[in-house]
Formats: sequence, structure tokens, C-alpha cells
Amino acid sequence: MLDIIYIGDQIKSPKLNTLCIKPEALIEFEGEIGNFKLQVKDDDKKLKDLKTKYIVINIDAVRENNLEDTLNLDLDLDQLDPNQDIIIIQDYEQISPAVINKEALNKAIEIKNKLSEKEVYFLYRSMRFIDDNDSLFEEARQKGIIFLQYEMGNLEFIDKDKVKYERDGLTSELQGQILTTPLLKPDQRLKRIIRLLNIESNGNEYIQSTNIYLQPSLTGKRGVYSLAGARGPNAYSEYEFEKEFTLNEIKSNLDNFEPLTENKRVVDDKKCILCYTCYRVCPHGAVQEDKENDAMKINELACYGCDGCISHCPASAISIQEKTEQKASNNLLKVLMCENSADTAYKKIDKGSFKDLDIEKIPCASSIKKEDIFKFLRKKDSRLLILGCFEDSCKHITGDGRGNRITNEIRDTLKKLDLNHNRVIFERLSPRMEEDLNGFLLKWKEGESS
Repeated sequence: MLDIIYIGDQIKSPKLNTLCIKPEALIEFEGEIGNFKLQVKDDDKKLKDLKTKYIVINIDAVRENNLEDTLNLDLDLDQLDPNQDIIIIQDYEQISPAVINKEALNKAIEIKNKLSEKEVYFLYRSMRFIDDNDSLFEEARQKGIIFLQYEMGNLEFIDKDKVKYERDGLTSELQGQILTTPLLKPDQRLKRIIRLLNIESNGNEYIQSTNIYLQPSLTGKRGVYSLAGARGPNAYSEYEFEKEFTLNEIKSNLDNFEPLTENKRVVDDKKCILCYTCYRVCPHGAVQEDKENDAMKINELACYGCDGCISHCPASAISIQEKTEQKASNNLLKVLMCENSADTAYKKIDKGSFKDLDIEKIPCASSIKKEDIFKFLRKKDSRLLILGCFEDSCKHITGDGRGNRITNEIRDTLKKLDLNHNRVIFERLSPRMEEDLNGFLLKWKEGESS
């Protein structure tokens, strides 16, 4: 059993048992997180069965030139005519991702350093600042590179080396060698991978349509991650962070595979008509064919409990199977963690010191209920720590202020009853603050308040 199978480009991860396969090598796929089964074709055209706990799709985007008869941004500087000015055009038809902004600024500076006597014009619609883009922009200005902002309606190509530029009543004809920044488009092999893995994509055939701030490389299918050109052009701006997040997430959950829902969704094979409706509507790719029973089946570890399969099944073959035994936790130290902040940080830390804690992931600190907290506090010597997001980072529509307010109300009630109000504590945490979380939990276990 492998820890990770990379589809596309290999990523160095020495502490994990990994394998990289070419996108075109994948033939069949089934399973769920912790037990994905892949059939692949090797270089000798022989079929091989593989098992892995996780899958990372790391397929680079295709770079296409925006305009015919213009030079590519990645050309060798020796290809330039030293007797002509240079015109760099960014954001033509589509706004470039920030990583392309960075490439274009670096290229403009390289050209100016080499051809210091020639004018370098940089036409752009939007300048997106990440990493050191702002310092590159300032360096380029100091070197005399001329920046001209434009809209699509005020730029006209007169010839392959001449551009007419208009803005605010100013009209100029710029002549020189034209370089255009590339368009990043999804690799066509990605479409087949999306179909085989049964994961969602957007209209542009990327796996994610927007940049997810806190957990950017997740896909709709649990245990499958996407990076770089598989996720979308903006992913390149934060590639190293997203790669680090993905590997840390996998390392911290290599053997921690528990269902996300309290009850199972099951398919009655006597009713199922194999219409594949459930397979098509499930946003999490939790449904697959059960070849032994000639019916569909739902992978419990992949199911998020949205019940779309139940509502769409034309044969009413899917139902909820309630668990008969529910073991209540006897732990007196309970932690409620927001899934968008503290829980994300918790996955990255060493959990050995916190085995005696009853840790529960919640959708938001504002989802806590006063009656549930008081019910827990009835246990003698019980204590509760609630960890929410920083106010500016909270994704809840009303923020997590409600959770903080409820905590303060409970603490006030405990004071009035001459009870220890520090039995309930509310803290705010960023998903990247693993060290702070470790400190919070250790202090809180010892009975200290912050």
C-alpha cells in the first residue's frame, strides 16, 4: 500500500512511500480514502494493480501564445533584435494570474539590463502583487521601463511590430518587437483524469473554479488533491504553500480514516436499477458500481452526508442506516475546533500529548449551543476549550462573534454561581498557527488560562 500516488509530475516527499504515474497510464479507478485502487498500464503496455491511501493530481498547465506573430515571454534574449524597442503586452483578452505578472516583470528587467539604450514598454490591464512583485515593479520603473495601463478597447494592432495605444485622449503608436504573456490552459489529459476519478470540474475543465483560501488543494473527493495546472491558473501563485499544505495534511492523517457522517448511506441491491443517477449527482464522488451485487454502492469514508443520492434515486433504493451503538466519551477535557482554522492547524502538529482530550471538529465557533455546553459542564471537573477563527478570517456569514458572546455569557453565569469560570475558554486561532495551538492545548490541559 502506497501513501501517495502522484498523477503527473513527481513531488519530493522522502518521508512518504510514493509513486508517480503518467496521466495517460491510468486505466481504471475505484475506492475511497485510505484504500484507492488503480489499474495502470506501464511502459511495456502491461496492466498493473496499485493501492494507495491518497492521490495528488499534479499536471502542469499548457502555455499558449496569446497572439500570432508575436514573441513568447520565455524566449532567449539573444533572439531579440538589439536595434528595436521592446513592447511587452500582459493580460491580452484575459487577466493574467499573478505568477505571470512576476514572469513578465522579471523578463522586462532582464531585457532592459541587456538593451539599456532601447525603450521597453510594458502594457498591462491589471498588476497583481504577490511575493516580490511590488519590488520588481518598483525596480522596473527605476530602470526606465515605461508602464502603460490599457483596456481592451484602446489597444489596436496595426502590424506585427506596431501597436496603437489610446487612453484619456492620448494616442500613441508604439513600434518594436512585441512579446505577449502566455495563456495558461488545462492540459487535455486532465479531462480524462477527472472522468476516471469522478471528481467535479468547472466549465474551464479545471478541478477547482476558485481559489479556496484555507484549504486550497482539496477536491470534492476526500483523499484526492489537485495542484498547479490541475487546479487552475491562479494556483501557480501559491504553489509552494499549497504543496506544503497538501503534504502536511497527508502526513498528519496517514492512518486516521473515519467516516464524516454519523450514519451510513446504503443501497438496496434488490431495488437498484444501475441507472447511475447517484453516481452522476454525488458532488464528492462517493458512489461507485458494486460489481459483485450488480448494483451501486456508497463508500462510507467518501460520503459527506449531503443525501443528494437519496433525493435523486428514481428507484428509492438508497436509505440512511442508523448506527445502533453510540459510545459517549468519558473524557472530562473537551475541545471544540473550528474546521476552517484550529482543526486545520491541529492536523499538522504531534498529537501524542493530547490523546486524553475529547476533540470535536465543528463547522464554526458560532455553531455552538449554550444548552450543549451546560450539559457537558454538569460532569464534575469537566472543562471546555473553544477554538475559533480570527474575526477577519471567519467564513461564517455573521462571523464567529456569536460563539465568543455565548462563551462570555456562560463564564458570567459560572461567576455568579461562584464556580470556576475558567472551565470554559474561547480562543482565536489561524490555520497556520500550529505552535500557538500546541501551546494553547498544553496550558489548558494544565488548568492555565491565557
